[in-house]
Amino acid sequence: MAQLFKDFLTLANFAWPVVISRIGIMTLTVVDTVMVGRYASEHLAYLGVGLVPHNIFILIMLGLIMGTSVLVSNRFGAGELQKTGEIWWIALPWALAIGLIGFVVCAFGEILLLLWGIEPEIAEKAGYISFIAGMTLPLASLHMVSGMFLEGVRNPRPGMVIMLIANIVNVGANYVLVYGLYGLPELGAEGSIWATLIVRFFQMIGIFAYIWFVLDRQKFGVTPRPKFSWRAGARLRQIGYATGVSMGIENTAFNALVVFAGWLSMTVVAAHVISITAFALFFMMGLGFGVATSVSVGNAYGAGDFRGVKRWAWLGLGVQSLLMIICGLFLVVYAEGFAGFFSQDPAVIALATQLLIFMSMALIFDTGQSLLAMSLRARGDTWWPTTIHIIAYAVLMMPLTYVSIFIFNRGAMGLADGVVFGTLFPFVMLVGRYLYLDRQQLRLNLNVGE
Repeated sequence: MAQLFKDFLTLANFAWPVVISRIGIMTLTVVDTVMVGRYASEHLAYLGVGLVPHNIFILIMLGLIMGTSVLVSNRFGAGELQKTGEIWWIALPWALAIGLIGFVVCAFGEILLLLWGIEPEIAEKAGYISFIAGMTLPLASLHMVSGMFLEGVRNPRPGMVIMLIANIVNVGANYVLVYGLYGLPELGAEGSIWATLIVRFFQMIGIFAYIWFVLDRQKFGVTPRPKFSWRAGARLRQIGYATGVSMGIENTAFNALVVFAGWLSMTVVAAHVISITAFALFFMMGLGFGVATSVSVGNAYGAGDFRGVKRWAWLGLGVQSLLMIICGLFLVVYAEGFAGFFSQDPAVIALATQLLIFMSMALIFDTGQSLLAMSLRARGDTWWPTTIHIIAYAVLMMPLTYVSIFIFNRGAMGLADGVVFGTLFPFVMLVGRYLYLDRQQLRLNLNVGE
């Protein structure tokens, strides 16, 4: 029991800056949603629809660079500190290239939205938002890969501080650009995205400045810069391809729900954007524990501590699940208040409240599956989480949501059905996969002992 409590304190001490950082990511979105929603409901719809290409790609991008976190945590756990900086250098051009590809994709946002059946009037205005959002992706990719490096060497606090300052900058920039202060025009949803561009530039500069001027660069091998080699990044890309496909499928499924909402009405779009934003805010709390857990698993795996690989995963899942139960109950009780915080439209508030209450049960499933997927990759199990996610989101979530909305005539509530069904399946399957690998490792240890 004493060891369990000690492990909990170790995890919690590492996790809380990561949790705050992940909440900070979401509060950026919350501020955007609140300010634009209070400006005009139709602008909230433009923002929600316009961000679909960006939101799909940013998680693909996050997945493609996720190998940085895995490899850095493994090398740190093995005591090979010099190699952690080498991995960061190798990851930087890879991350930049992915971000630039994302910009090109978002530049064709209007065309993509039209192909997805969005009304031309909405697609035109949302397409320009998509273009501006695409400009933020190269900045975001460099910031994220650098944050993964710092978290992998168990130094998450600089990222937390930068994120807190970024939120302050975001509030000011949104207030000025959305509502048109100091002689500037009222830009509405467009102003919110320009504010995001400013914030992401600040984040990139801030984290690079910390790594270069504050971090012990010699200790972690940040200098001298290694000669770029495509072969040297092979393992990084292998993990990235698997994780990128996984997160791309997942995010495509969630953003398909926005498209389905767009086929119903503007009110449904606004209500869904509000409900999924509030859901994601609490999800980020759980994700912070998931990241901390996966780094701890990666450290243990790199050190050859297979008991630690098992112990950290289940401890992290237990703590995270308890937290998500509390958050889910909180969300149910205060659903209407959350909805009213984002919008002043009574119809939007009423529908968003219904969606939030129903979706709250999915919090424990979604955060749990994310934690287990990251932990599996941290212990070298790269493609199984991806396979499970493809089945969950492409084969089950999107088709079942469509059927619920349009065949069973559940309307907007069919969106919530999709969230619950789409998160329960991967959670159950990933629990089974982790238990299977634990049993395999136990048999291996027994055979070695014999």
